[in-house]
Amino acid sequence: MADLLSGILRDELPKLDSSPVKHAPTIGDMYEGLSSELLNRALPDGLGIQVVSGFARDGRGRLSGQLDCMIVRGEGERLPYTDSFVWHVKDIIAVIEVKKRLHSAELRDAFAQLRTVSEIEHSYYQGDEEQLDDPDRSLAPSVRTFAEMTGLLAWDSEGPVALPYEEEALFHALALEQVSAIRVILGMHGFKSERAFRASMIDYLEQNIGHAGFGPTYFPQLIISGGYSLVKANGRPFMAPLMNGWWPFYFSTPENPLRLILEFIWTRLDEMYGFGQQLWGEDLETEVGRTLLSFRAVCGDGRKGWEVQAHQVDDETLDGLPATEQWSPEFIGLEEHVILLMLCRGREVRCDDPDILSWLESRGVAIDDVRGRLLETRLVASSGERLKLIAKECGLAMLPTGEYVAAENSTGRLDRWISRRIKGAREDASDEDLV
Repeated sequence: MADLLSGILRDELPKLDSSPVKHAPTIGDMYEGLSSELLNRALPDGLGIQVVSGFARDGRGRLSGQLDCMIVRGEGERLPYTDSFVWHVKDIIAVIEVKKRLHSAELRDAFAQLRTVSEIEHSYYQGDEEQLDDPDRSLAPSVRTFAEMTGLLAWDSEGPVALPYEEEALFHALALEQVSAIRVILGMHGFKSERAFRASMIDYLEQNIGHAGFGPTYFPQLIISGGYSLVKANGRPFMAPLMNGWWPFYFSTPENPLRLILEFIWTRLDEMYGFGQQLWGEDLETEVGRTLLSFRAVCGDGRKGWEVQAHQVDDETLDGLPATEQWSPEFIGLEEHVILLMLCRGREVRCDDPDILSWLESRGVAIDDVRGRLLETRLVASSGERLKLIAKECGLAMLPTGEYVAAENSTGRLDRWISRRIKGAREDASDEDLV
């Protein structure tokens, strides 16, 4: 689908670029129209989802700024004698702000425009009880993302777990990311280098340190400037584990930007409508993120907020990094395999279980080492001494080599990886026979 949309964009964009029209609003309409056409082609049929332009609102009548493209469900209010709509924020799946060219000035303008949507969402989701009755608002995905990032459970069988402020702030941010609209800035043309794009964002952020509206949840999930993108690692779909307490929050990539748009939108649709395996294809290639910004929540001197860290990378380093890499499951030891198997079968596993400790001791293995390796798989999280499986569908396998592997397999990804590996081994064996 990304290749198809890229082909359309490649054919149609030069026509818009060469248009003799100099009227700025009309030029904007042309690029917004092309964006709407691409988005309409990217959406599955039969869901009652449509692409419109207009304004977001909350239940109290607050309006956002005018928005170029909104992917919406349900019903909105058409403004008289226009093609624009007013749509309740709870029914907006994504918002796309379109720019013919995205450089520093346009980046600031579009960021501010999308922040008006974030402000309405923050007010609505943090202060209105209406959304709690929405069946689409289960926070289970955020609980799982938090566990993958931290190795800790935010909820257990008895309900919410008491967390220190730093971790509680992270969980609340992830929950807001899950229910709020996907916000995208789409610049058809833009920066000539990835480093310049990164530097522009860092400069913009440095000018606004300490100002309201620049915490993690205010940043667009995706900013595209020509062939480069800035991407938010919020677990939907991209996730990065904490590094010494820091959340590697924003990364850059030269990966196909239309594929990134699809990743965000289809992940949201999958969470809402449950497409499962049919949506993702083979999915054996993953994007390689180049970390740009890291955040961590801090509490001290009577103040609470977010601390940010920028990561500067030179052109040579960026050029030397691949855009994607082949996906691989986690290679684990027999001890981790046995404990994962117990968890998959519904058994409770505790790190202070005498039988488990005795078995590990007989093998000369420490429980802390096994626990650490299990948490690194992102398939398991802990609450005190208890280990809990957090994967939707944990896949386990022993390869013909005798190695053990484990991975999330709810989309059949592990099955496809094993099939490809076996096929490759057979082909290698055939080649050797020929020789």
